[in-house]
This record gives sequence, structure tokens and C-alpha cells, in this order.
Amino acid sequence: MLTDILILFIGIVSILFLAEVIIRNAIDWARYYQLSGSFVGLTLLSIGTSIPELMTHLVGSVNILQRPEAINIISGLLIGTNIGSDIFQQNFILPVVGLVGTLIVMRRHLHAEVGAMTGAAVLTWFFCLGGQVTRLEGVMLLLAYAGYLLYLWKSPDFTIQHDDNAGQAKNNVILPSLIILVAFILMAVVTDQVVGAASRMVEQLPISASLFGVLILGIATSLPELSTALTSIYRGQKGISVGILVGSNITNPLFGIGLGAVISTYTVPDVVNFYDLPVNIATALLLYAFLWRKEGLTKKEALILILLFVMYLLFRQVFFPEDFP
Repeated sequence: MLTDILILFIGIVSILFLAEVIIRNAIDWARYYQLSGSFVGLTLLSIGTSIPELMTHLVGSVNILQRPEAINIISGLLIGTNIGSDIFQQNFILPVVGLVGTLIVMRRHLHAEVGAMTGAAVLTWFFCLGGQVTRLEGVMLLLAYAGYLLYLWKSPDFTIQHDDNAGQAKNNVILPSLIILVAFILMAVVTDQVVGAASRMVEQLPISASLFGVLILGIATSLPELSTALTSIYRGQKGISVGILVGSNITNPLFGIGLGAVISTYTVPDVVNFYDLPVNIATALLLYAFLWRKEGLTKKEALILILLFVMYLLFRQVFFPEDFP
């Protein structure tokens, strides 16, 4: 057990470090192509900060193929991590950003940002309701994500700004690309160890796999979003900060669960269908209502969302102690 705890701790720290390396070099890559701030926040940086979740799905799904008998434990761990990360970002990180800085979403962007985030959760819930996410449903989630990216690309409000006069040396984009590739490979190796250690710990602890994913991996894998969002606020890039958090909550269910389901399929714990995703959708709608009123969060509204997150964790363990009763 002690060895697995050390592997988990060192692995999570390594994943966060590698994610930071990838994000930093991805920003250099984006500057080379003169991408707009809104587009970068909702796409490149949201994908970059979701790398721990995405790699966890990729490696975990391969583990399911190698050990089909562990599909329930690994599926609960992966889906719990994904949904738990979304709820943590939505009900804790976003309000914290609102308390520390200023959280602003223009009303005309609400549908494309918070509306899309809510829609992603609803679509994921629809596919999870049967108790399994099949490969075909995984493909449909990936297509929905590709459609969203295409919408952003074509939308006048999320235009990519090209500057033909901003030419940089080709070497300036080759090096970041190579660093990103190497970091991806290292992250896959580390994530494999983390998923293995987490699976062994779940088998020994009196805690469900999905709750372990929510409490430990879900919160830990959200740290890149928190650090990047706060850094964006510090640098005066408030729009990018919101885009990172909202975009990550679109990337996680559509891209993450979709990718994993295509590889191995998932079995879905009852708690995810009857508690986690309904809470995720309900609080997303509440966030939408708060932002629609004033295009920002008041301190009272931020505290309400944080309180709901604490209540969500308490009720989950009391009423849904097992994944597959």
C-alpha cells in the first residue's frame, strides 16, 4: 500500500509538471500561428490542461483491454475522475477564480461556452444511462467534440486572427513541437503507473473506485486548470481564464470519455447516472443562470457553488457508497 501511495503521489506531481511543460510550449506554438485569445482558451489551453484526464483515459482503456476482468474497477475510476474533475472545476475552481479575480462571460458567448458545457454533460449522461458507453457512442462523443471545435473556428465571435506579417523562424515552432511530443510520451508512461497504483489501492480500501476518482484523481488532475486560470488572471487575460475552465469541461466528457470508450468501452457505475451527472448538469444550469443575470459571479453566488460542492461530496459517500451494488 505504501509503495502504491508513493507511486500515486510522485506520478501525479510528474503529470502536473509535464502538463505545465506541454502548456508552456503549446502557447509558443499558438503564438507562431497568431491564434486569438478566445480560441486558444477554449481549445488549445483547455485541451492542454485536460492532458492528465485524457492520458488517464487512454492508458486506463488499454489496461481494460489487457485485463477485461477489471473493467468495472477501471471504468469507475476513469469515469469518476472525469466527472469529478468537471464538478470540481465547475463548482470550486470557477467560484474561486471569481473570488480571487473577476469572472466575466459576455452574454452573447454564454451559449457557446456555458451552454456547450451543459450540453456536453447532457449528451454524456444520455450515453451513460444504459450502464455502458459503447465504441459507437464513443465515436459519437468524439464527433460532437469535433463539431464544437468546427463551430468555434467558423464563429465570428471566436475568430482566429492570422497575421501574415508576423513571420517567425521555423525553428521557433519545431522545438516546442518536439518538446510536446516527448512530454506526451513520458506522460503516457507515468499515467500507466498511476492508474495501476490507483486500481490496486481501490481493491484494498473501503471506498468505491468512482469516489476515489472524484476525490483523489479528479481534484489532482484539475490542478493544471487552476494554476493556468489564476496565471491568466494575474496577467490580465480574464477571457482566456474562463475559456480554459469552461473549455476543459467540454473537452473532458466529449474527448476523454469518447476516446476511452472507442478503445475499450466502459461500464458506468450507478452513482454516475443517478447522482454525479445530474449534479453536474444542475449546477451547470445554475452557473448559467448566475452568469446570464450579470455576466459575472458575485461573491455570494461563488460561495453558494462552493457550498454545493461540499454537500455533493458528503451526500455521495452517505447515499452512494458502492459503484455496483
